[in-house]
This record gives sequence, C-alpha cells and structure tokens, in this order.
Amino acid sequence: MTTDFEPAKYPIVLVYWADACGGDAGWLALDDVEDDGETVVQSTGFLVPVGDPGSKDRHITLLQSIHDGEGINLFYIPADMVRKIIVLNS
Repeated sequence: MTTDFEPAKYPIVLVYWADACGGDAGWLALDDVEDDGETVVQSTGFLVPVGDPGSKDRHITLLQSIHDGEGINLFYIPADMVRKIIVLNS
C-alpha cells in the first residue's frame, strides 16, 4: 500500500445539512409563496478535523478522496447548517 492513511483521523461520514434553495423562476405573487421547510441534503466524504490543514473555521470539511496527505474535491458545509453526522467507519 502506498498511502499512510489513518482511518481514525479521517473518518468517512454521512452529513445531513440544510442547503440554500431557490423558489420558482419567474414572476410570482408573494402572497402565493408557501414555506415548504428546509431542503435537507446528504453528503459523504472523509471528514477533515477542525484545525487541520485544509479545514475551515465554523465549517464541516469533507474530501472526496485522500492519498498521501493530499485530497481532491474539498467541500465546506457551514456548521450551523448541519443537522446530523453519521460516522460510517470506525
């Protein structure tokens, strides 16, 4: 194996989080707009610990792939938007 990957340091997680979303396109009467609640989406990835290189303050940081201290597809989710995190490996 060529990687020094540490599973305990970068757990694989499933994150449920409230995404920003847009309403219907075009003109509409504001009286007809209904609040249909949050749009909760799910994202998976390797969780980068807070304070580690690549992490962002007040965000959950995920990587799609990791190898020898490098990662690809870095993704930041604002911490206040996170609804649940499930660790998929241990």
